[in-house]
Amino acid sequence: MFDKVGDLPLHPLVVHAAVIGIPLAALLALLFAFPKTREWARWPLAITVVGATAVTYVARESGLALEAALGIKPGNPVGDLVLQHSLLANQLFYIMIGLAVIGLLNVFLVSKRTSDGADGATKQAAILRVGLPILLVAASAVALVWVIRVGDLGARSVWNPTAPALFPF
Repeated sequence: MFDKVGDLPLHPLVVHAAVIGIPLAALLALLFAFPKTREWARWPLAITVVGATAVTYVARESGLALEAALGIKPGNPVGDLVLQHSLLANQLFYIMIGLAVIGLLNVFLVSKRTSDGADGATKQAAILRVGLPILLVAASAVALVWVIRVGDLGARSVWNPTAPALFPF
């Protein structure tokens, strides 16, 4: 199911959607963090984090199918890079699940207006209004770094297995 589109392997086609979708989700998360652009970014953020998470899943599954079809095994420079790429892609998928949950919590719980309730309700609203967007921006930054790391390893495994890593960690 996740191996080919026609005669082309699916993985190189679908990874580009993740490479575009995850940074777009990070940008929308940053826009959502500011109250002036929050209402504008609300629904695009919800759609983008869910879509980017789905595309990340398809990219991960299609990558595993491509790895199996090509018979790539660790023990050589390319195989070792593909193994690292696969491990980071798994981590990225779980990071994206977390980002999607945090993003949807922000979309549905964080409003632009302040609460006109009791003192406790005002503090609770302030925590939601400030804390959740900060958590959203932090999670999107992690996702952004991870998609760069995953992409770097994937590109190096295809084009230049002996090149130094973009991120040494």
